[in-house]
Amino acid sequence: MYRIMVVDDEAPGRKAIVKMIEELDLDAEVVAEAKNGEEAIGLIRMNKPHIVVTDMNMPIMNGQQFLERLHRDFEEIKVVVISGYSQFEYLKAALTYQACEYALKPVSMPELREALGKAIQAVRDHSNRQLEKQSSRDILKLRTEVFLQHVAGRRIANAADIRRQARELGIPLEADGYRVAVCQIRQFQEIARLKFHGNADLYMFGLENVLGEVLQDGGALLYKTDDRSRLCLILPGSAYPDLRAGEALGAFHQAVHQTLGGDVAVGLSPAFAGLEELPDAYQAAISALGGCKFAYTGLSVCAAEPDRAAPIELMASFDLKRLSQAFGAGNAKDVRWMLDEFVRKLGDRPEATIRDVHRELSRMAELAASEMPGVDPRHESLFEPRSIGTVMEARALGSYLDRLASAAEEFASNRRDEPESERTIRDIVQYLDGHYFEDVSLIDIATRYYMDPSYLSKLFKSVTDENFIEYVTRKRMEKACELLRSPERKIGDVAELVGYENQRYFSQVFKKFTGHTPSEYRESLDRS
Repeated sequence: MYRIMVVDDEAPGRKAIVKMIEELDLDAEVVAEAKNGEEAIGLIRMNKPHIVVTDMNMPIMNGQQFLERLHRDFEEIKVVVISGYSQFEYLKAALTYQACEYALKPVSMPELREALGKAIQAVRDHSNRQLEKQSSRDILKLRTEVFLQHVAGRRIANAADIRRQARELGIPLEADGYRVAVCQIRQFQEIARLKFHGNADLYMFGLENVLGEVLQDGGALLYKTDDRSRLCLILPGSAYPDLRAGEALGAFHQAVHQTLGGDVAVGLSPAFAGLEELPDAYQAAISALGGCKFAYTGLSVCAAEPDRAAPIELMASFDLKRLSQAFGAGNAKDVRWMLDEFVRKLGDRPEATIRDVHRELSRMAELAASEMPGVDPRHESLFEPRSIGTVMEARALGSYLDRLASAAEEFASNRRDEPESERTIRDIVQYLDGHYFEDVSLIDIATRYYMDPSYLSKLFKSVTDENFIEYVTRKRMEKACELLRSPERKIGDVAELVGYENQRYFSQVFKKFTGHTPSEYRESLDRS
């Protein structure tokens, strides 16, 4: 339905035009009436008409002034002039400001139908052109984002290719260089869950639009990281000196805080000369982001510094060893106590950075993954760097540690339900996975775990479906296959790395396991 506004200072004439439009049975409706151009301008913002039907001889703001204002500020609105006057000045104004039709009063129904038909078609044509332009802009924006992601991720590394594609995308290569700003919302996951029903992409879309409006046409390039959790800005040195860059980031934080919620943390790289240096600049910005204080609220902007502050140790080696033992023993109570103790220590160190917290969480996750083999797949994401990377403030930290403690409790519960003999074999398997390359025998393991070798052999087979030698050999051969993928490694070196001092014997075992000698296996990799 097309929206029409009728503007005429004479009420009877205005009402007559409105009635005629209603009787024409067009796909249109009159949404507003105005006595003059000034009143009409105020109503346009509320009613957003597609078409204006106006008189020319009006007080306060006459038809000529009104047409000029519409053409300047509301190009998308199409105009039909219906006037009782045919002066040259009026006709000239209508032509100058691209009115669709100029009809004289009294206008007939056929004349009004034809005039409005032209206006409706002009609205359609304008909409189609705008859609085409928007589609072209969207495609260019997507291509630019993918290009920048590939360059930052070193998936496009050739300098000539980078410069060529930059030219094709219209990306200026400024002599003054660029800096990269990596922006992350500290409460990203929580806000996405609470305000966007868990749709993180929708939240990121909103953040991207907000930042785009703040930047306007300053020449900055905006793209999302591969994991779509951070926004990256490439700020041209000429358009964004330190002061203006700070003002833009401040405006972004204010807009985000007021509309979508969240505190913005920013890592800022030093200047770099060209897009081929983007990977290094991006990593420098990520590193700078890690230097922001973990407990800080509000906007935090950290520039890359060559001399980092010494890392803050929140968990001593003794604490980590005790936590490792608690994970391995299924002592969920101790796990929770130690995680709570970690939070308490962090509270005593307000100078701790995001990097400090992430380093400690990575160590915890590594211990948990090592000591809790076979943990429920629901908890496996806890051990991924991406999950740790989203921990940017206290509530996210509490949520992460609570999930880690829950995984430990579930693991402990499963261990209690598992027969002690099976738990022993699981412990032995875990030990073998870390020591298969050593000279380990069934007797050695039986002695280590205070078991009869014959009983251990039967129990091992019943739990793993492999006998002891088969299991160790399989682990060695799987590792050998992995090492043989590196052509620079000699076969003798591979044999020693997986526990065989005699290369010939290693080759015999390898052929029995794979059907190929090590050399043949390596050649098959080259062909594939």
